Amino acid sequence: MDTKLLEVFLTVVNAGSISAAARRLEFSQPTVSQQMKSLERIMGVELFTREGGRVELTAAGKTLQAHAESTLSAWHDVRDRVRESARRDEAISLSLGAFPSANAVLLPTALGRMVTAEPRLEVRVLDTEPPADFGLLRSGQCDALITFEERTITRKGVEDLAILREQNVLLVAEDHPLAGRESIALEEAAESSFVGGCPHCRQELVENCLRRGFHPQISVSSDDPGLTVALVRQGIGVAMRPALTVLGQVHPGVVALTIEDAPSREVSVQYLVQDEGPAGSVKETIADLHQHLRAVAGELADEWGWLTPL
Repeated sequence: MDTKLLEVFLTVVNAGSISAAARRLEFSQPTVSQQMKSLERIMGVELFTREGGRVELTAAGKTLQAHAESTLSAWHDVRDRVRESARRDEAISLSLGAFPSANAVLLPTALGRMVTAEPRLEVRVLDTEPPADFGLLRSGQCDALITFEERTITRKGVEDLAILREQNVLLVAEDHPLAGRESIALEEAAESSFVGGCPHCRQELVENCLRRGFHPQISVSSDDPGLTVALVRQGIGVAMRPALTVLGQVHPGVVALTIEDAPSREVSVQYLVQDEGPAGSVKETIADLHQHLRAVAGELADEWGWLTPL
């Protein structure tokens, strides 16, 4: 039996008459009347008593009403589940790990353009940091990573698609003696206290300062960008940070200075190319993501000199 007959039946019951149901359904009255007669033939019983243009349910009709409501509800649920299953089959899914400043600066524009071009795209983004992010990649929890290296590293079985090279900048309070400069040599900050970052960032800071002839005095350490900016603003120290962490953001009371011969890191998209690597459609999506990220990097580089597209 066509479920449409049950839907028309319930409309007649709720409307109270054939003519009222016809108006609600935008059918002709004879059409609705004929469908109710067809339903009665299928059931083999009378469902209505008709009097003065109105209809009243018989006992059989009341029984059908209760079952029709539950049957249609179940049918609609099945239909929706089937359609959702088909939609998931058609969807293009990508699980992506990315470090926080890439999430904040690069991904929104790139993913916005991708989703506009391909509405079926479904992306799940995990907040990650190297080197732990490679564990997520190799375990299959991510299809790809947006990650960074201070120097180019070749990993067996990993495809590396370069996006940009990102310089470090020096954050200083606006009343700091160096604040009026556009660029400085890192050793010019040797007499200042430093706000360190995570253990990896602290190590990078110490190594770069030692190469320039001094050991930095690190007064406070935090890998929280907001706290770092607040500490710099308060004059606790200066901070060397990757440009993406401050790019395009307004930090009242804090100035970002270009560091001459600045330490830098390469940002790239990486994914596995061995047997356990992503399927063909996912590889195509990763390649598309890479192109969009490079385009965003190029646009940012036109405005900010701290980025070099690769």
